[in-house]
Parts: sequence; C-alpha cells; structure tokens
Amino acid sequence: MRVTNKMMIDRVSYNTQAALKRFLDMQTQMSSGRRINKPSDDPLGIQRDLDYRHELAKNSQFLSNVARAQDWEHTYDSLLAEANTLLSSTRELAIAMSSEVADDDGTSRGAAAVEIQEMFDQILQMANTKIEGKFIFSGYRTDQRAIIASSNGVRYNGDTGEIKFQIDNSTDMMVNLIGSDVFLEQLCILGESADLNVGLVGSTLLADLHNGDGVSLVPGTIEITDQNLGIAITVDLSTATTIDQVLLFINGALTASGMTNITATIGAENNNIMFDTTENGLISDVTSLSVINSGNGVELFGGNIRVTDYAAIDFQVDFSSCETVGDIITEFNSQVAGAGISNVTMQINAAGTGFEIRDTNGVPLGLFITETHANSTVAADLGIDGAINPILVGDDLNPTVSFLIEDIGGTTAEELGIAGEFFGDFPGSDLDPLLLPTSNVADLNNGLGYDLDEIILWQGEFSQILDLGDPGIVTVQDMLDAFNNCGLDITASINPDGRGIQIVNNDVARSLTIEDINGGTTARQMGIYGSSDMLGSYIVLINALQADDQDAVGLLLGNFEEAIERLLDHRSGVGAKSIRLGATSSRLLDRELAFTRRLSEVEDADITELITQLSTFENNYQAALLASARIIQPTLLDFMK
Repeated sequence: MRVTNKMMIDRVSYNTQAALKRFLDMQTQMSSGRRINKPSDDPLGIQRDLDYRHELAKNSQFLSNVARAQDWEHTYDSLLAEANTLLSSTRELAIAMSSEVADDDGTSRGAAAVEIQEMFDQILQMANTKIEGKFIFSGYRTDQRAIIASSNGVRYNGDTGEIKFQIDNSTDMMVNLIGSDVFLEQLCILGESADLNVGLVGSTLLADLHNGDGVSLVPGTIEITDQNLGIAITVDLSTATTIDQVLLFINGALTASGMTNITATIGAENNNIMFDTTENGLISDVTSLSVINSGNGVELFGGNIRVTDYAAIDFQVDFSSCETVGDIITEFNSQVAGAGISNVTMQINAAGTGFEIRDTNGVPLGLFITETHANSTVAADLGIDGAINPILVGDDLNPTVSFLIEDIGGTTAEELGIAGEFFGDFPGSDLDPLLLPTSNVADLNNGLGYDLDEIILWQGEFSQILDLGDPGIVTVQDMLDAFNNCGLDITASINPDGRGIQIVNNDVARSLTIEDINGGTTARQMGIYGSSDMLGSYIVLINALQADDQDAVGLLLGNFEEAIERLLDHRSGVGAKSIRLGATSSRLLDRELAFTRRLSEVEDADITELITQLSTFENNYQAALLASARIIQPTLLDFMK
C-alpha cells in the first residue's frame, strides 16, 4: 500500500495531539492535586469517590446533630442542677419553719413565704427556658411556654412530643424532656398511706379484721382459765362470723361456768376486744402468792413464821419454797406435825378469802403466830399474825384477778388479740378492721368520728370546695362520691392498704392541691392534705407559711425530699444521654477520618509520580514535534495557503 503525504500528516497530527493531551492531563492533575477530575478519568474510581463523599456528607450531618443534641443536654443538666439546688434550699427552709422555735431567730414564716415564692418563680422560669428560640420543655409545641401559673395552681401547656435527632445510621435519640414529667410528675398519691382507723362495732365481720386478712376459725377453740380458782372453760368460736357473736359465745360460756367477775366487751379504744374484770377476793390452792395483797405478793424475807406459846412450844415454819396458797397450807401442816404438834391445821377459810388455823385439841395449846424477827412481814402478808384461840381466821388476802387465755390447736385467740395472761382489765390488741364503702363516717377515728368541715381542691386553674361535714355524707361511699362528682378530673377510692381514702390526679398536665379552709383541719385528719406534685407542693407550702401554720409545713417535707430524688433521676438520664452523645461524636470523628483517607486514596494524585510523568510526557511531546518537523517537509503549496 502506498503511504501518501496526507496519511503521514494525519498520523503525525494524531500522535502529536495525543501526546499533547496526555501532557495537559498531567498538568491538570498536577495543578488540582487530584487523580480524578472527571468521570472519564476513572469510571470505577469515580463511583467509589461519590460513595465516600456521600458517607462524609451524612457523617457531617450526624456530627452537626450530635452537637445540637449536646447543647440541649448540657442546658437540661444545668437547669436540673439549679432546680435541685432550689429544692434543697426549699426543704431546708421548710424544716426550719416546721419548728416551734422557727421565729426565735427573728425569721418569720411570712418572710419565708416570700423567699419560697421567689424560688417557685425561678423554677417556673427554668421550665420556660428556650434554645434557638424554642421552648425546650414543651414537647412539639416549642413555640408555646411549657408551664403557665394560675392563682393557686399550674398547668402544662405543651404536649408529649418527642424531639429526636438522627445521630447515626438508623439511630435516633430523643433529646428533649417533657415539662409535665419533670415539674408535674406525681410524687405521691394523696391519702395513699392514710389510716382513718375505722372503729370496731358488733356487726364487724371477722373476715374484715386485720385489714381484710380475717381470723382463722379452724378449729376455733380457745380456753379461758381463772388462775386464782383453777377453773378452765372451753369456748367454741368456729361458727362465729361477727364480733357480736364472739362476745356472745365467750360471755355465755363464762356465765355457765360461774366466772361472773369477767366479761368480754368491745374496748374503749373501739378497735379491740376487752375483758372487763372485777376482783372477787376468792382464793384456792392454786392461787399464786404473787397476786395476793392486791398484786403485791408476799415478802418472803427469810420465808419463816414463828409458832409459839411463849413457854414450851417455840419453832419456825419455813415458807421460802412456796409459790401458791396450797404450798403454804401443805408446808404449815407438815412442819407443824413434824414439830410434834397435833390437831393444829391450816386451811382456806369458809369465805374462801384467806387462811384459817384451827386448834382442835380438847384443851387449846394457846399458840401464837408471830414474825421471826423485826424486819419480817411474812405472817402479816399471809394474814395469819395473831392468836390461835382456838381458831385464827386470817385476814382477806385480796388477790388481784388472774386469767389466762390460750388457743387449743389453732390461732383464733391470738388473731382476736386476746391470747395471754392478765391480772386486771385486759384490752386486746388492735384488730385493724378493714375500711369499707359501707363503713359509717361516724365510726372513723376508732368510733370517735372526725370534726369534718370544708376543704378546697385546686386542679391547675380549676377549684372546687367540698363540705365533708355535710349531713348527707353518712358512709365512706358518700364521701367518695362527693369527690368523684365534684367536677375535677380526679378519682377517689379506698387506698390499697384498705385503711383510708386516696385522691388520684388523672390530669397529668395540671397540679393538684387539697387544703383546709376557714381554719379547719379536715384534710389533715383525713390524711389527704397537700399536693401530689412538685409545683403544687410549692403552692401549698407558700399558703401554709403565709397562714403561719407550723403543722401544715411539716406535712410537706416528704414531698420535697421525693422531688429532689426525682430530679436527680432526670438528671441521671440527661447525663447518660450526654455520655452516649460524647461516645457517638468520637465514633463519627473516627469515621470521618477513615472515609477522608479512603477518598484521598481514590482521587488524590501522587505528586512525586506526577512530576516524573509530567517530565516524561513533556519530553515525549517535544520529541514528537521534532520528529514531525523532519518527516513532514514544507512545500510550495504550504506557503501558498
């Protein structure tokens, strides 16, 4: 094939342009510092480049979100720390003002009320803090103040929206705190631990005793023993269902046995079974010496008495080992007989109230009973100090009553609070009857009732006055209905302990307070005075201080202690989020560095290599120009163009 000049020129021109292009590409890489400047430079590399840049862009946004979230959490931590300080100061001041000597240092409760009001206002300001022009305690309603105060209450004006920032791939974090959770969180339920002490009445069911745990009536048999007379009776209570039946069965058995000096009744405290006893002065062989002489017993100092006729007969009888009346009789008779004295014996007198000593000899021996020495009182304590002529009727021993009540094979007496030994009137233990909706208000306070009057309830900006002394309120259910129908969003019920009534605030966005008015104490007597939340507690405390009510101030201390604990819990949660955000930020920075390094590996040029290549391509281009000039000689036609 013939190679024409045109073909040579075209080939030389093409090669020259190619060398120039390579040279220019090297210059571009050199000036930009990048190996890839357009997709055609490295189609596969550009895809990796774009992926890395996308990851870096996302990572940059995550870092920005983390920084914003950290701003929120740092603000919350600062606010909660300040609020905790205010609460601690409030509690300390309340403790001081609950003291009877609160005014001795010149600080009045009125001045304390002003100081507490200032603290309350500071907390309200904290609750309405802004970041970037947004209220940070208002949920999604960041354009609205979180807490709004009324005359005697507060309400939450935000919602429960959770503001979340994406801090990593598929990871969102809730960064905000809900104002109602922090400032209106329920610290307690008013009346939750109240005890209205419902009184015991005859119709009280045994099943309702011990706060509804009832009394075991299996086998339900108890034994009552008169320890002075040695008489014991068994009482079957297995079929009893009420207190009246228990009293009926016990008193019936006592009467039938002749125990007329003891009667079972409802105690004066109106919460127990009481045994009312009367001293009858009777003794028996089993009567303990410790109960005679009205319970003062016998002074057995030396334990001896002297038997003498002041002539031939003179000996002592030792009673030091005696414990009962029968022991005294046995020791006297045996020791007298052992001394060779016949027909002189001791026994219980005909009235059954003391000793008598008989000398049945044809000619009485003319004996006397005396003390063994000046400091002894044994004979006098036994009522036998004197002459046996021929009968010595001792003084009445006046024993105090002595009874024992025991269970026979069960726990009925113990659970009825009547098991044990007693030496006089015996009030059993508190039977703690269960408070029922049907319980009469008049039976509360152990049957004494309460001096009930008006109280005022505030729920946020709404209020209601209830007169619990209304004659129409007869039963506990009537009282519950008065609360539940008052128009506020609350629920009144018998508390879990079954001993009082409780008031639950159903509106988590409003404070709830219950206070006495007109100088009354009804709310306090019912155990429902105060507030169920932190801000409401501030309001009640301020009112109590303004009224110079020391007792009311003391009732609120527990709420502030609980509020401090709850704030610490919230702050702990904020701290945990801050730690997580810090760890996430470090991880994102490490990821940014890693992707930046990978991106550099893909698109950045090797400058040292570029310099070498650029020099080579420049030489190649210059050589190509020289070669082309020799191969393609100019002709006349080139000059004619």
